Amino acid sequence: MIKDLRNTFKQTAIYGVVSLLVKVAGLILLPIYANSLSTEAFGLLGWFELITLFFVGVISFSLPSSMLRLASEKDDIESQNKIYATSLLMILFFGGIFLAIFLPLNSILSRVIFETDEYAPYFTIAFISIVIEILGVLPLQLLRLREKSTQYLGFFGLKLLSLIGFIWYFVSVKDMGVYGALWGFLCANITFLISTFFFQFKNLVLKFDKKAAREMYYFGAPLIFTTIAGTLLTIADRIIIEIYGELSDLGIYTMAYKIGSLSNLLIIGSFSLGFLPIAFKKFGDANFDRFYSKMFTYFIGITILVTLVVSLFSKEGIKLISSTNPDYWLAVNLVPFIAYMFLFKALTNYISYIFLLTKHTKYQAYVTIAGMVINIALNFLLIPRYNMQGAILATGISYICMTIMTYKMAQQNYRIDYEFKRITVLMVSCAVFIAIGIFFNDLDLLSRIIIKTGLTVGYVVFIFYAVADKVEREKVQKITGMIRKGGIKEFLTSFKKD
Repeated sequence: MIKDLRNTFKQTAIYGVVSLLVKVAGLILLPIYANSLSTEAFGLLGWFELITLFFVGVISFSLPSSMLRLASEKDDIESQNKIYATSLLMILFFGGIFLAIFLPLNSILSRVIFETDEYAPYFTIAFISIVIEILGVLPLQLLRLREKSTQYLGFFGLKLLSLIGFIWYFVSVKDMGVYGALWGFLCANITFLISTFFFQFKNLVLKFDKKAAREMYYFGAPLIFTTIAGTLLTIADRIIIEIYGELSDLGIYTMAYKIGSLSNLLIIGSFSLGFLPIAFKKFGDANFDRFYSKMFTYFIGITILVTLVVSLFSKEGIKLISSTNPDYWLAVNLVPFIAYMFLFKALTNYISYIFLLTKHTKYQAYVTIAGMVINIALNFLLIPRYNMQGAILATGISYICMTIMTYKMAQQNYRIDYEFKRITVLMVSCAVFIAIGIFFNDLDLLSRIIIKTGLTVGYVVFIFYAVADKVEREKVQKITGMIRKGGIKEFLTSFKKD
């Protein structure tokens, strides 16, 4: 099991770097947006991000995930390449239909959503970018399948560099506003797709496999509803905020959401990228249950630590990012609650991996659809009364309900004895430390930094002595001793060994 843990941590660490780069790129872009766009314009950009998020999930038909799951069962490269080619042809087909239907509707959508024809060209750029972005997901999934996380990092790094460059040029230099940002996304997606062409060509077998297409359809069909429901679950709060408020409210909430969701991008997303291919291959082994349970505890523990840091230093981060536009500073009070809310998403996501492993994806669809219904209903109930705070409360309650439902259904499919006692201690203590940090938010900058740094270090010490068991403490002491003695290089060398 130690070898599997090491491999998981290695893959996840590299994907974690990818997610870190994504968030670094996002943080670099935030000052560009905050200093070039008003809160209303940033709210408009948020609308197009929501539209993109929705259609990328729907039009892909969950084919990238289906390809990864089906190809993971094949031992020979040629069979995997046939499955890859089949999924690529299917995505090209669905993408073509999408453009044929929606490009002629750009003016109508602009009038319906924004009550003006002004944004019709914005929709055109967004729709084309959506299809190209979906095509770019497939080679990334193939790299995950082959466990080539270093190449994954290289390709994704190129995309992020081009994204920053293009958006800086169109938004800051050319002063094209939201339209320029959309052009930046499109150019970055094109650059990424071109960069992966040789890798894709080398791994293509130009043959449509009907059997593989059917299997991907049956695996992915339930996930379509999950994707739609999950996307609506993610974006409903921001849509309803705009309905009952102003675009400026949406801009402030979007800023808070981007900061508060750091753990989602840094840990939750990157962990699944590295963990799932390994879990697919290991599922059914004698020690799988213990491996799966331990990874759950470590995954939640790391997510909680990131949540604490994001929550404590949100005020300093937002004021630094939007130093010339104090309108965004209202987001400070929202970030800790959004960040903590994502802990329940982390719980739900990990437990729901059982549905993918057992190929019972319909249960994941049930949970996500139920969560969506609860979320939308609560948003309509709470946002008119409490505005942005109501959106956070509605999403938090829906995530908690989804965690409970997911756990019950997953245990019926495949029972795992999780370490919930330790996880409860971690979550409750995290909330206490965050509350203490918020209490000192009115102090001067230097005092806040000293106190919040002390709280972060104190929490790590608390985890080490109050949560970690004896074996884990000994391992941590061994690692720190190794680093002190031979440096990080010796530690990384030993990490590669069995």
